[in-house]
Amino acid sequence: MMKRLFIAAGAALMFTACGDTSKVDSILAKENSSAPAAASEADVSLNAIDDQVIKEAEDAVSQYYADNSAAQTRPSEELSSMDLTDGDIDLDLTKLNSNLLYAQVYDMTSQPEKYIGKKVRVTGTFNQTYDEGTKKNYFAVFIADAAACCQQGMEFELKGEHKYPDDYPEKYSAITVEGEFCTYEENGWRYCQLKDAAMQVI
Repeated sequence: MMKRLFIAAGAALMFTACGDTSKVDSILAKENSSAPAAASEADVSLNAIDDQVIKEAEDAVSQYYADNSAAQTRPSEELSSMDLTDGDIDLDLTKLNSNLLYAQVYDMTSQPEKYIGKKVRVTGTFNQTYDEGTKKNYFAVFIADAAACCQQGMEFELKGEHKYPDDYPEKYSAITVEGEFCTYEENGWRYCQLKDAAMQVI
């Protein structure tokens, strides 16, 4: 598993996936491509107030990660005691609050072997990216934590034949996806995916 961390204005946004995160990360890169380029260090001069603001922002981010790290065991313990089954669904993640959902998806993408073959239901935000190398569209449901500062994307592939954009909702639409959790290899990297998925726009 790889993590890529982007920090801006004292907030952090993290995408996590099996193996390489390039497909999910490319969504972020495309959305940020229209942002104005940052000034070089030579163009920036800081006064004492600027230094203090930067220090406070850095301290806030450091404290967030310290708190988040310390709390990771609590969601894991709570999740292990929960029954997330619903009919033929092995893991109905729609039953979880934001923090537990984020923790569960993190576990699935960091330890995928535990979940292969399980039928999963998850609610989140629809997104899409196109890979020039493979000439394919990739689709993901994005899940945020309660603070909405961290997101993880879970790739999915709908069952049957579907054409983008005709058979898909607008980007950022709220969706529920059900599919079988699996991993696959592509270009030497391992990816997680919900295969043979069904999608419902909420």
